[in-house]
Amino acid sequence: GKVTLYWDDRAEKTFDAFYQRYNFEGYRIYRSTEANFIESKTITDAYGKATFRKPLVQFDLIDGIKGLHPIDVNGALFNLGDDSGLKHSFIDSTVQNGQTYYYAVSAYDKGYIVTNIVGSTEGIPPSETATIFRTDVNGNITVDVNTAVVTPRAPAAGFIAPEISELFVSGPATGSVSIDILDQDSVKNFHTYRLEFKNDEPFNNGSKPFYSLIDYTDKDTLLNNIQLSGLEEQTKVTDGFSMYIKNDSLVQVDNDKTKWLSGSSNFIMSVGFDSRYSAAYQGKRVDYPADFKITLTEPGQGQISYPATSFSQPIQSNVLVENLTENKDSIQFIFRDENKNEIFDEGDAIFIVYGDSVGKPVVNRSDIRITWSLSIIRDTTIAEELQKAPEFGDVFKIVTKKPYRTGEYIEFVTKSQGFDKSKANSDLDNIIVVPNPYSGAASWERTSSSVGRGERKIQFMNLPNKCTIRIYSLNGKLVQTLNHNTTFSDGQEAWNLISKDGMDIAYGVYVFHIDAPGIGEKIGRFAIIK
Repeated sequence: GKVTLYWDDRAEKTFDAFYQRYNFEGYRIYRSTEANFIESKTITDAYGKATFRKPLVQFDLIDGIKGLHPIDVNGALFNLGDDSGLKHSFIDSTVQNGQTYYYAVSAYDKGYIVTNIVGSTEGIPPSETATIFRTDVNGNITVDVNTAVVTPRAPAAGFIAPEISELFVSGPATGSVSIDILDQDSVKNFHTYRLEFKNDEPFNNGSKPFYSLIDYTDKDTLLNNIQLSGLEEQTKVTDGFSMYIKNDSLVQVDNDKTKWLSGSSNFIMSVGFDSRYSAAYQGKRVDYPADFKITLTEPGQGQISYPATSFSQPIQSNVLVENLTENKDSIQFIFRDENKNEIFDEGDAIFIVYGDSVGKPVVNRSDIRITWSLSIIRDTTIAEELQKAPEFGDVFKIVTKKPYRTGEYIEFVTKSQGFDKSKANSDLDNIIVVPNPYSGAASWERTSSSVGRGERKIQFMNLPNKCTIRIYSLNGKLVQTLNHNTTFSDGQEAWNLISKDGMDIAYGVYVFHIDAPGIGEKIGRFAIIK
């Protein structure tokens, strides 16, 4: 089984009136099988007294504030996390179907540290938000805003899980978007969504683009013009799903993918910006978000380029430059032909140039922007006799990491949960009773808050969403009838081991009969041991 938790980000935006600052640091998730969290309060102080609960999982800001807070509580130190990054959902896949779990999602702050006049550290340890379960005299539990009571259940026979399909990515950005379904019941059927990006930076470099989520089927904007706050961000849960957006905000060369595509040269093509000419192009340097192909041609067959001294006097080269991202060839470049032989070879440099924004060519020298430079250098780790210079016809490719830009979008379709009749019929073979045998107790039974042992309970698992369960003794006497009528995601029905006459049943072997109209029937047996 599994349990999915998700929460909002209000704690991150709350001003701390006591500290007079925004002091949020992270989230802790706690889990227990009882409402007092006694089983998770295992972190002790210097005197052996249980002081802190041990979290199931912890998420904190990537801000360098991590590890143990220096201010102790009787020797016990609060763990601030390990800069894992924030999340607003968690899937617990270590649970047992039928067992009731108590969860708490607690936000915690950074605490307070100051160095006093004698050089000692003093302050206040971090604090957490309250997580309270209230139990009345009848054992009924009330939760607060930070807590939940969850009983994971097996899906119904024939259940088809919701899914994301037809994912289409429109642009060249090298980030990624993953979509997680967090609320199966809320996913809409055959709805088309589009995640659109907007980026106003001229070269998109170091930027934090905005995004919007639009339901094209309902023509409804679900998330409007929200700015990415970091390299990776989780969106709010909408229509049952959440998205993780990872943005490569810094335009830079992807060294793992930038390489010679053809030829046998072992010379290094240095890509970036040739520091020999930094003074000449001061203030004109930009990192351009595109991939390029550089082809070395025969002398005189390359593009007309421009010398470093004047952008108005074109010179011949043996280089062809193509912009693969924007599908444009004959890209402008400056050629520093140091030996004046009109061939790009060792010691020379090429500077790919653009105008004052993405895709804009150079019109005059005042608006020129110097992007990637290329220089051919020897690999000094290779013996001189084994050195092999580039040859005419060799091709080199520059690959860059690119942020999301205006006009880019990601489109996908959701399919809601469903039911397959033929699958439901074959799934009847998976119907079971747990525990079987029932030996006086089951792990999911709650401790009674009043006199007596509390309610006994067994679970019928993997049922169709609509069916009738009849329980018989071995001599054919009807003991109890249970009507199961729930959603497709719920294939579980509990029985409190009380007969239709209101009596506790005796120990022994019982037969169950499942009748699912239109699907089929199933007969099985289980044992009760007292």
